[in-house]
Amino acid sequence: MGCGMRRFTKVPDMWFQCLADIRASGCTYRVALYLLREARWSTFITLSNAALQKLGVSRNGKRAALEQLRAAGLIAVEWRPNKNPVVKVRWTD
Repeated sequence: MGCGMRRFTKVPDMWFQCLADIRASGCTYRVALYLLREARWSTFITLSNAALQKLGVSRNGKRAALEQLRAAGLIAVEWRPNKNPVVKVRWTD
């Protein structure tokens, strides 16, 4: 999908506030927007390195972003040995 395509993702106000409060990095914002977009279709999201690499997020960036989002209470993460983590997005205010 190129930059010219029109696709929108709704971002809850609480996410804006939490991301500002934790002084989220660029990787954290990219992961957050990806998760919000994917959460429209599924309650649980398997977060692959390949999907995030297309957004410019490295393995280490993914891990740090997930930890920041988890600590802020925006997501729950199931870490699995030698597998991609499974993420549940929290929507409540």
